[in-house]
Amino acid sequence: MKRGPAALNRLLVLVIGLVLATAGATALAWDRGVPAVRDAVGRFDRDRVSAVPEQTWWHWALGATIGVCVVLGVVVLAVDLSRRRTAPTGMLEASTDTAVSIDLGPIAQGVAAEMSRLPGVRRARGRALSDRGLATVQVTLDADPHTDIGALTHASERVAATTTAALGGTSVTDVAVRVLLHLDRTDQPSAPAPQSQPAPEGGGD
Repeated sequence: MKRGPAALNRLLVLVIGLVLATAGATALAWDRGVPAVRDAVGRFDRDRVSAVPEQTWWHWALGATIGVCVVLGVVVLAVDLSRRRTAPTGMLEASTDTAVSIDLGPIAQGVAAEMSRLPGVRRARGRALSDRGLATVQVTLDADPHTDIGALTHASERVAATTTAALGGTSVTDVAVRVLLHLDRTDQPSAPAPQSQPAPEGGGD
């Protein structure tokens, strides 16, 4: 998630949490008979408060509140569910010190293709994304559950370190490499072994 959506989510959670905490603390203080809360609540005109839903503006205010909440919810969902594509990364060409931009998508696919050749890996998928503003090359590995996890982890770490060093040496912005390892289920039935046909009995006229 990018920094903007992450900050928006945290702000909304903070505001809602403060409102709920204040309401809960007020209700608890009222139940415990705190004089300050009792006095503050006692200043409200109960008849006037009870007559608010009968006012002509009440339904319009309620409808507007519902509309604003729906729009805000849709906007937050759209921002959170949007693909975290990373912008082209700035690089410095070593011989001429010329600034160029590259797309990390093909690099992620290339790293995934290299990791797909590691022992025990059944499939590898790579993509470039932005994680809180940090350009990230993410590779997802689907591996055999019976493979040597330690050896596969070390091998994938070597590939990731090589990629990070290659990008970090000439990259204007930081680039991270992340490897996600998924193991297939061990309770999946294995394919039955082929059965040999019995040899025909000999005998002839």
